Amino acid sequence: MNMNPTKATSNGADGLERMTEKAHSLVESKDQVVSDFKSLLAEGEAMFKNAAGGGNEALAAARDQFKEQLATAKARYCELEEATVKQAKRAVTAADQYVHVNPWSSIAVAGGIGLVAGLLINLRREG
Repeated sequence: MNMNPTKATSNGADGLERMTEKAHSLVESKDQVVSDFKSLLAEGEAMFKNAAGGGNEALAAARDQFKEQLATAKARYCELEEATVKQAKRAVTAADQYVHVNPWSSIAVAGGIGLVAGLLINLRREG
């Protein structure tokens, strides 16, 4: 397997950059779903409070509307879950490719993280 080291490093860095971008995208998507869910709960609570004074028909209508909104929220969650799984698989593939292209730099990074973690644990024990 003849690979140009410069090209391999560039491809590995590109893969790492894409993986980072996808991770940020996942966080933003998760935040949006959480926000939508909180909004759904607030709207549902408001509907039930307003419907409570309107009798059984108003309460039934509010319940039906809330069920529809909940079904929509569930569908959004399922879509996010599918997208998250796909992006996670892509991130794992990109990380795997990066490690295979740049094994020594990957080992150095892992060692550095281990060293920092060890120092932090040691400082915490002493403090």
